[in-house]
Amino acid sequence: MKETRVTYLDWELFSDKELTEQTYLEVEQSGAESCGCAYCRNFIEQREAVFPDEIKDLLGKLGVDYKKEVDISEFAKLESGLHYYNGWFHFKGDFKGVDCSIALPNGGYTTDLRKITDKFYIGFCHGDALTPFKDKEGLVQIEFDCYLPWVLANEPE
Repeated sequence: MKETRVTYLDWELFSDKELTEQTYLEVEQSGAESCGCAYCRNFIEQREAVFPDEIKDLLGKLGVDYKKEVDISEFAKLESGLHYYNGWFHFKGDFKGVDCSIALPNGGYTTDLRKITDKFYIGFCHGDALTPFKDKEGLVQIEFDCYLPWVLANEPE
């Protein structure tokens, strides 16, 4: 494995960029595209604007295709009118720095993500949820939250 080292904020990320890129090339549809519900279509419609340029650059350095998120979920329409979304990606490798995953007493977990803009947050943890990687060992899960307006013609109730 030829390791690519990327520093972002106070994280040090180590990616097998070649394997990660090859894995994303084999992914035919993103999680949002394979779902196709109204919430996912709303996300897809805004995908280019969702990710700040510095995040698109970071993902590219790690070998991750930002147009192929593993999964995306809309959790709530906020009082502001924005919709709260969460999604994630994976890359083959490791990282040093704060792990965003926080174990809950009931056995679940929550995330503590770093604010990048008023509408975008990111964090890293070890995980393989719904991953397209054949070998699930040594994966880093890139978690993100974003807040989006509704841009499609009809908004679900």
